[in-house]
Amino acid sequence: MPQLTDNIFDELHELIKGDVYTDKLRRYMHSTDGSIYKVEPSCVVYPKDEEDVKSVINFALKYGLSVHPRGAGSGLCGSAIGKGIVIDFMKYMNRLLEVNYEEGYFICEPGYRFGELEKVISKEGFFFPPDPSSGEYASFGGMFGTNASGAHSVKYGNVSDYVLDAEIVLSNGKKIVISEVFNKNYEELDDYLKRIYDLYEKNKEKIESAYPPVKYNVTGYNLRGLVERGRLNLSRLFCGSEGTLGVATKLKFKIIPKPKYDSLIVAYFDNIIASAEAVQLILPMGPSGIEVMDKSLLKIAKENDETLSSKIPNGVDNVLLIEFDSFDKNEAKMLAEKAKALMDEHGLTNSAFLAVEKEEKEKFWAIRKAAVPILYKLKGKKKILALIEDAAVPTDRLVEYFNGLYDILEKHKVEFVIYGHIAKGLLHTRPLLDLKDPHDIDYLKILADEVFELVKSLDGAISGEHGDGRIRSYYIEKQYPEIYTIFKSIKGILDENYVFNPDIIIHSDPNQVKKFLRFGKDYRSYDLVNKLLVWRENFLDEVEKCHGCSKCTTVTEATRMCPIYKFTRDEMAAPKAKANILRALVSGVIDDKALYDKAFQYVINHCVNCGSCYKECPSNVNIPKIAMEAKAQYVKKYGAGIEKKLVVSVELAARTTRKISPLLAKIMKPKFVRKINELFTGLSEERKFIAFKSKSLFEQVDKEEGAGEKSVLYFAGCYAGYIETNIGLSTIKLLKTIGYRVYIPDQHCCGLPMISKGMVDSAKRKILRNLSKWGNLIDKVDYIVVSCSSCGLSLLQEWGYLLNTEEIEIISNKVIHITKLLNDNLEKLEIEPDTKKYAYHMPCHLKVQKYASSSIDLMQKGLGYDIINLNSHCCGIAGSWGLSAENYGLSMEIASDLHTKLNDSNVEIAITDCPTCRIQMEHISNKLILHPVEVLAKCLKD
Repeated sequence: MPQLTDNIFDELHELIKGDVYTDKLRRYMHSTDGSIYKVEPSCVVYPKDEEDVKSVINFALKYGLSVHPRGAGSGLCGSAIGKGIVIDFMKYMNRLLEVNYEEGYFICEPGYRFGELEKVISKEGFFFPPDPSSGEYASFGGMFGTNASGAHSVKYGNVSDYVLDAEIVLSNGKKIVISEVFNKNYEELDDYLKRIYDLYEKNKEKIESAYPPVKYNVTGYNLRGLVERGRLNLSRLFCGSEGTLGVATKLKFKIIPKPKYDSLIVAYFDNIIASAEAVQLILPMGPSGIEVMDKSLLKIAKENDETLSSKIPNGVDNVLLIEFDSFDKNEAKMLAEKAKALMDEHGLTNSAFLAVEKEEKEKFWAIRKAAVPILYKLKGKKKILALIEDAAVPTDRLVEYFNGLYDILEKHKVEFVIYGHIAKGLLHTRPLLDLKDPHDIDYLKILADEVFELVKSLDGAISGEHGDGRIRSYYIEKQYPEIYTIFKSIKGILDENYVFNPDIIIHSDPNQVKKFLRFGKDYRSYDLVNKLLVWRENFLDEVEKCHGCSKCTTVTEATRMCPIYKFTRDEMAAPKAKANILRALVSGVIDDKALYDKAFQYVINHCVNCGSCYKECPSNVNIPKIAMEAKAQYVKKYGAGIEKKLVVSVELAARTTRKISPLLAKIMKPKFVRKINELFTGLSEERKFIAFKSKSLFEQVDKEEGAGEKSVLYFAGCYAGYIETNIGLSTIKLLKTIGYRVYIPDQHCCGLPMISKGMVDSAKRKILRNLSKWGNLIDKVDYIVVSCSSCGLSLLQEWGYLLNTEEIEIISNKVIHITKLLNDNLEKLEIEPDTKKYAYHMPCHLKVQKYASSSIDLMQKGLGYDIINLNSHCCGIAGSWGLSAENYGLSMEIASDLHTKLNDSNVEIAITDCPTCRIQMEHISNKLILHPVEVLAKCLKD
């Protein structure tokens, strides 16, 4: 093998058009996936096309390196990590290349995501049925690699049932096209393909009888039907091979029309025998899915969520969610009624409910959707693990399987939960273990071994839909003792140098499940010295909480997070990247000084503090706060640059220049002046100068307005205070209308701009000045009202990051957004809505708050305004981030969806609660942009 040197990857950089990274941070970011494992690669590559992939493989072969294809990194088994070169398809090779509805197919690159496809084809009434729970962010390359399935696979099958074609690069650098191979006679096949053909024909009977009698089985290689009508069909072999035989560069899948109607039965059972019998009765009716929530999950859900506690009945052993779909509404309902009648007839349950209407179904599905994420938020050292979560058994042996699982886990006194696709015989059994504890680490092998023996005894398969990976590869030889040597032969033919994922599938190490753990018995972490934020939660726990699921890399509007990642598709922009590199820091993988390196801060600065990931992350990892701490440490050592100081000084500029602001606006109007300004300040020349009103809000109103019994302190913020004072005037007018006494004390910036940029000392000074000006009003008033969503978030949450006092706690508890208070006093609000049509954009900083929809609910449902919810991404300005020349281009890219929706909305006026969203919306459209209170105040009855 040629000697590896530091600069060999320079050669690779010259060979490909894509990106090559060998720095420690980038490699560490790609050392984990959604599993419990961590393996640091030698190099990370973002290829731009198939030729790049071939070049990488040839390079790896030359230098004796392994190759590890990677999709979204959401896999639970550790198949997307390895010591060699990780090929990440998500940044560039992520395109939808063709959709054909007449013939029912689509073609894509491996980095294209299920959620993106669904958004496109659902408009035409089509769908791709295999829908894993990670589907919104899972890539088709990853789904192809694992032969993924989902909740509806009992009716519709796995990914392999929808593969029409694939282009795959082998370890010899050659490309094969599955359809071309299938269309060749035996004589036309290349020699290595003839060897596969002959291997199957010679062992056909042995192969076809070796697999257990379960439909959902992705254990090992699927060799069944490898020769079909005298032709070699490689689609099922490659689909589910977890990147061990070749690298897919283009994929073609079947899509089908989606049934328009569905119905749902929610059935509660006293014991598992009854629910298992119910499954057997209902399966012949063709349900589209049957999900189970076992008592283990229900117990934890009730104990940890007050809302679910009231919705889940006491004394329930398990719940089935039984779904039917159809193109006929009456048939969907009839099937559900028949299934319910069957269960009643057999006396299996006396508590079953039928849901046909959308609202009813959503209410029941909400319980299922809310219950599982709770598992990731459980307090304590023991965490929910993917280990024995993927086995599938014949459905007529489910009772034995349930009992066996309970016996094993209770024998070892291991807490666990069970839920999953019971109609497929596939249960997601998730133990809770502490993988820093050597005792619990030993249980990885003990539990895996015992569950495998149980599954094997029931004629089941150890891997049903997630794959083998590092967790279950050892058991493949035990699962298939008669054909394991054939698996090895296939691997040797297609990947003779064992370049592709050599530690997966054809690797039989009895202790592999315990090796290369993300934590492990030797893991040590060291708390950050002299932290600058208040950490009521433990800083180390917060850093280590991220389990790598990759939900934060969702690129559709299904989540608001993460605006920067959505439009760069670069791992370093993902919220999980921040957790990864900080874990590297606290565990000593990188030196303490790395915190101040440009590369480290480059990753950290790709958090714009929108707050979306904290709200939407299944584990609620507070990435924004972690990033603030890292930024604050940097600023403390090196200070903040002039650009940062300028954009956070709105209040100072307003106080000192507002009287001459109209003159400054005229001076700044020519673009060449703004260009000069950009050179000196870093603020984009494309942004119009933001002028202040010559008379501030505080000069236009008294410090006390109105005469109601109840009172509020109105915190206007800099925008309503100095730039668009009509927002403040409208807010005060509405508060007086609903009978509140309004106090408008002297006030300063909320500090959020400073906090977001790590300028915590400046932010703290602003907070303390506010507290001194407000005095006893904090205790006196009933509420502290905000009209700015960002100010609201700051008072509600982020002041508590800087000061840990009772006063701050009182403020947090009293903060309320103006539209929420108006909603609560709707009967006092005499408004006559106009006939205009409006478009509404919800700001990120409002979306992460408890009453996120208060504004649109008030105007649309409460008062009957005609409003379109634009339902877009982040607007792209992200506070002051998008004002920078450096960020302007990306800011506009992020705004592209909002730009399209806003300008296509056929409205004259758009509304939003956020000042900087308003600035961006004015920048990307010719619409009049207003705050909701400005519209409402105009429509008040005299």
